[in-house]
Amino acid sequence: MDSSNNTFQPLLIPRDSEGYVKSFTLSSYNCSEAVEARAFFEQYGFVVIANVFTPEQCATTTSDIWNVIESCTGKSLRNDENQWISQNWYRTGLVQEGIIGNASLWTRHILLNRQISALHVAFAAILETENLLVNHDRYGMFRPAKEHPKRTTMTNLHLDMNPWNYIDDKDNTQQIEALSELQYKSDDDWIDENNEPGCAAVGELNVQGLVNLADNLEEDGGFWLVPGFHKYIAQWAVEHESLRKKFGRHYQFLLFDKDDIPDMYAAACHISTRAGSTILWDQRTMHGSRANASLRPRFAQFFKMFPTQHPAMTLERAEYRRQAILAKLQEANIDPNTDLTPLGRRIFGLLE
Repeated sequence: MDSSNNTFQPLLIPRDSEGYVKSFTLSSYNCSEAVEARAFFEQYGFVVIANVFTPEQCATTTSDIWNVIESCTGKSLRNDENQWISQNWYRTGLVQEGIIGNASLWTRHILLNRQISALHVAFAAILETENLLVNHDRYGMFRPAKEHPKRTTMTNLHLDMNPWNYIDDKDNTQQIEALSELQYKSDDDWIDENNEPGCAAVGELNVQGLVNLADNLEEDGGFWLVPGFHKYIAQWAVEHESLRKKFGRHYQFLLFDKDDIPDMYAAACHISTRAGSTILWDQRTMHGSRANASLRPRFAQFFKMFPTQHPAMTLERAEYRRQAILAKLQEANIDPNTDLTPLGRRIFGLLE
């Protein structure tokens, strides 16, 4: 934001010679490059960490995405692009958003991915603690639409939070009440868990993320954001008070029309990364996705990690959460004692 005229000035994101956004490679959560990555995150509202998934992990995860798609559709589609039509695709999840799964997914593979140590290191570096829990979200698959415009996803910007609550609330009472009441009897509870970032007065850091499973170029669409918006959100909420009536107090996922915020759509930048890289972003950063205008599919897995110690993680909620995860692990034929690593058991919240 330019303090001289008090208007938002988006930041220019550094990129390498191939057009990929600058990335960092971490050996540990507190290595010297982690300090640099954290400074980048604080400046731009996001950071790219390279080599979080290996090429083999990217390939097997992509295969699992196809397993989910084919399970939803009841058809073998992965090797026949002619079958990637709306009549087959509508059962796969949130089609317009490119999301696979209507609520959290619990395949064996998606679960085991959540305990990958390099992913934990990335979140720990930004949150400055190794004591984290992992969320349970979904996959993304954006069908290529260059030759099939009807397969395009919506280009959007959104916030997984309510910015007016964020600036108005004097403490985190609303967040603590909402999260403390979760019993994880519905898969939607795991999505609700993601969208309560507290208030500006407390200043809690919430970090969301995804891993791109294939090289993601500008024309492939996918994740984009407004760099630096996390520092502007409070002023933006005041300046856009008229939008408060449209969304109300109780909505925690706010999807903004381009006509309502044309300046933000003009400022948003696509975050191009190599396969296996994770993009971590401050939850206060306005973000979304762009349609895939290439010939290549785009595949991703979504993540969030958050500190274990939090006032909303009551003993009762932690036990509901633990029992729900144990049931899901059993359904996926995962033995927590043999299939999960010590890190996995810790970040799944299974340790008593």
